[in-house]
Amino acid sequence: MKTGKILIASAAAAFLISPLALAQQQQPPQQQPPQEQEQPPQQEAQPMPQEEEIPDVSESQIDAFVDAHVAVNDVREEYTEWLQAAEDQEEAQQLQQEANEAMTSAIEDSGMDVEEYEEVAMAVNADPEVRDEVMQRLDEEGVDTGAQPR
Repeated sequence: MKTGKILIASAAAAFLISPLALAQQQQPPQQQPPQEQEQPPQQEAQPMPQEEEIPDVSESQIDAFVDAHVAVNDVREEYTEWLQAAEDQEEAQQLQQEANEAMTSAIEDSGMDVEEYEEVAMAVNADPEVRDEVMQRLDEEGVDTGAQPR
């Protein structure tokens, strides 16, 4: 039984490892059908498709994102404790579902929808200026970001 609890706790920890986990979920890449062998090699190099553009982020979006991030982090911490105490996989799955719903509510209560939260999270991951602004505001809120002092 102890092994089962460890397995459930490990799965729960992996699920809730990052407060941005909800925002960083991405769609799996689409499978492209294999090309036929009979096609001649292309003479000209095709330009690489551009990465998704970094969305523009307003000051009010950063404010809402910081509020949502703090709330999502609180939910994550709360549910991590409960998931570690789960008796079986069914209970853990139920708690994971509740955690997702609570994180979604936390985001919406901050004045954002999940899509907008994900867009700002993408900008945080891709744009150093946005990341620095969010980190500064989290620091002002007293949130431990794990960032190293400069």
